[in-house]
Amino acid sequence: MKRKAPKNILVTIALRLLPLVSLPLLVAVLQPDSDAGEGWKMILVGAACGVVISAAVPSLRIALLAVAIVTVLLLSVAYTEALHHQLHLGNDHDEPRPPRPMLLQEKSDVASAAAALPLDVERKRLAAQEVAALRWRPAPPKIEAPVEMATFSVVLPCAFEGEFAEKTVWAVWENTDKNILKEIIVVDDGSRPPLRKIMSEQLLSQGPGVPKMKIVRHERTLGLISAKKSGGDAATGDVIVFFDCHVSPRKGWEMAFLKQMKRKQDHRTIVVPTITSLNPDTWKEIPGGGGGKVCFILWNNDFTWLYNPGRDAPLMSGGLLALSRRWWEETGGYDTKMVAWGGENIDQSLRSWLCGGRIEVADGAFVAHMWRDPKNPKTVLRYPIPTKDVMRNKARAATAWFGEFTEKVMTFPEYEMFTKNGETIGDMSEFGQLKQKLGCAPFASYLDRFSYIYLDGGLLPAEVFQLREKKTGLCLHVKRNDRAPHNVVLAACAGHHEEHQSSELQLFHRGNRDQSKRGKPCCSGIMHWNFLQCLDAQRVGMQVSTFECEIGGSSSHQKVQLSQDGQLLWNWKGSWSGAQGCFGPQAPKVGRSVIRDSLSACSATVELLTESSSLRGEASSGEVKELRGAASFRLKSREEGGGCAAAATKEGGGDSASNMELHFRPCDEKDAGQTFHAKPRFGGFEIKVGETGYCLDSGGGSQALVYPCYDEKVHNMNQVWKIRDGRLLWESGGRVICVDSEKIQEKVKAPQGEYRLVTCAPKPGQRLKREEIDSQGTFLLKDQDDGRCLSALSGNVLGLSECTAKQRWRVLAANGFHQVQHCESKLCIDAGSEQKPILYPCHTGRVNQPQKFTVVDEPGWIQNPLTWGDNGRRRSFESCLDRLPTQHQSVAVQECSEVRQAGVQWERLNVFVPLERRLWEKAAKPPPGTPILGGDMAPP
Repeated sequence: MKRKAPKNILVTIALRLLPLVSLPLLVAVLQPDSDAGEGWKMILVGAACGVVISAAVPSLRIALLAVAIVTVLLLSVAYTEALHHQLHLGNDHDEPRPPRPMLLQEKSDVASAAAALPLDVERKRLAAQEVAALRWRPAPPKIEAPVEMATFSVVLPCAFEGEFAEKTVWAVWENTDKNILKEIIVVDDGSRPPLRKIMSEQLLSQGPGVPKMKIVRHERTLGLISAKKSGGDAATGDVIVFFDCHVSPRKGWEMAFLKQMKRKQDHRTIVVPTITSLNPDTWKEIPGGGGGKVCFILWNNDFTWLYNPGRDAPLMSGGLLALSRRWWEETGGYDTKMVAWGGENIDQSLRSWLCGGRIEVADGAFVAHMWRDPKNPKTVLRYPIPTKDVMRNKARAATAWFGEFTEKVMTFPEYEMFTKNGETIGDMSEFGQLKQKLGCAPFASYLDRFSYIYLDGGLLPAEVFQLREKKTGLCLHVKRNDRAPHNVVLAACAGHHEEHQSSELQLFHRGNRDQSKRGKPCCSGIMHWNFLQCLDAQRVGMQVSTFECEIGGSSSHQKVQLSQDGQLLWNWKGSWSGAQGCFGPQAPKVGRSVIRDSLSACSATVELLTESSSLRGEASSGEVKELRGAASFRLKSREEGGGCAAAATKEGGGDSASNMELHFRPCDEKDAGQTFHAKPRFGGFEIKVGETGYCLDSGGGSQALVYPCYDEKVHNMNQVWKIRDGRLLWESGGRVICVDSEKIQEKVKAPQGEYRLVTCAPKPGQRLKREEIDSQGTFLLKDQDDGRCLSALSGNVLGLSECTAKQRWRVLAANGFHQVQHCESKLCIDAGSEQKPILYPCHTGRVNQPQKFTVVDEPGWIQNPLTWGDNGRRRSFESCLDRLPTQHQSVAVQECSEVRQAGVQWERLNVFVPLERRLWEKAAKPPPGTPILGGDMAPP
């Protein structure tokens, strides 16, 4: 007969099983409402924890305490996931953007409101919120299985590349893991002769050790975009890599690409390498040079390099990139209506960022690229790029993705063929279908995503203004050269932007990030509006110019601020050697530097300022017989008004490595730029020019240059000078030259009433009004300040004379352009040369720029309109007839005490809110809690 188990044993077993039963029960009862799958998952986790507690914890008190702790933890996780689901609309793929300041209060308000609403009303509210947020977040990918990214197809679009194509194929083959490289696709875009006929037999043999290459041939040149489209569509690898047909990648590039593409396990990641420079002769990477990575979009829909970008690329340069074949197919690759070249990188970048993808820099991937050099015939482009096609492509990209901000893009003159001349950009329906399929976000979300460029960097300025110097009454004005830096001068102030079509050459706004403030917000400098150019100066004593903005705010040369007391402060944070200064008008240039072979003809003499203890020279009549030790000196012209030598920004730009020249200006003991510093070297002296940090260079005896100093190891004798008999000398091979001054002759003033072409301004000398208009549309052009009329003087010169019937004019309209014709002579106003307008036989048919004149009734201008070239990168600005042109004055950084003492004061003039800012203020912004584009963000 069996014995019954004692009662206390049954109780003990029940108590030991209590955690197993109670823990999942508590989770089931107390967890938030969720879908069935998530609810059962938490209950099963609770049951598993209960088993562990029942088996491992013998003490009932400790077991119950463990049950309570685990229950709280599991419920915390459950409620957190539920809240995350509500705020992020169930998108587990994306990570949230950093919360805005009001987000916590908004969450509290949402929770309070939800408690007071019936369940069906709350569900409707959440559904409406979800619909609103979906507008700002691209649809997540619907992928049943992970997209494989194991093999590469490298696409090389080649048009008339000759031997470069084969060199690139071999470079890719030799520097890529053969297990990853599936194929190299060469797209021969109509080359003559065909690339197949000039490639080596070895390459075409497809034997062992030979690149796996196939050629896709276009019988006629279709352009870069079509060539890339053909190659991308023909690719069979998991990843499509686009390289230009003149590159050489560094070993390891493919692994760096793969690592970056797999970072998020998301096939929508596009990657780009660091682009370095390639030697076209050796086909090797040029060592020691920096490298570009990514770019950013400007308001004219052009782009430029972004320095120190971090991981995320707002815009890829377009030539070198990789993306999964799946993402290529989902996004449609390239716009099929784009032709030739240009704009495809903007389109592809925006369709990626706005439609769910991301673009990232592949750390450790380097590709050397051959840059086009007009001085090297080997590198010159072999086929034309039609401007109209480029601008149409860019207009299509803007229209497709910029939304309401397209209005700003179309204000730039390079788009006038579409805004004024009736050219069409073509069918845009493909973009609408793509946006609907991928659920793409508006352009404002892109500006918000890269706010460190557009808001903090200053490209969405709150205000634009002119800067007027009160004492002179003149305004800061940019004299643009063929390339940066551009000279900055004082000139007659143009009118208000809205009323008088004020020249862009005088419009500025604050820009560049301020690194001294938390978050680096705007602004630490002053930017030239509509041009990525900032006021820039290298040192105190140097002329002010504009140079490409370093929007990150790291350049001390571009730290410029208007103070409360009306000073334009330079390097106002004192981040470079503590040197600070203020902008002020500079003494005019009185002489140019020249070299002379005849020492007796030299008028410039060395005047010692300080000398070291090692100086053993002898002086007679103030002249140094021979300098043998370190010293500081001035180079002074003995001619009356000849001035002292100094460095200045080179007028008209140029190829000089320093962008400076040596000239003579009025001697000033306080002008540090007029001090030269001699240091013994190789039996002579290295001579540093002022405070520039550059050295005087003989240019092989051809000219006196301000040039970067050579290291002593280089032993470059072009920078070795001697000081003897009071002259600054350079010797080589028995030839001795000296540095001298050649006085600048004062420009002969135009005869009374004779006209010049200058920047338009509402000032005396430019105000010509139409009067006595007759039935045939002819009129007099009367000077509102003089009372006489614009006339044809002898020699077809424009000037003023008495108002008679012989001085009547008419406006001719031809092909949308205007000409201004003198009725009596039947000649038209022509820009002529050297800004001196003339009367010339009128163009018929096509009107060329010199005769494109129009009459602007208010304020009364005879205006030659602006022109553009190089796909919008070159601009010639409006100019007007002026019989009393104002002499320009240079602007330099000077000691602030001296500038204030001279009575210099600056003020903002004609302030207005630009279109891009007004569009931004009106645009809808991503609602709080919306995941950022790309899902996450890395700091730049």
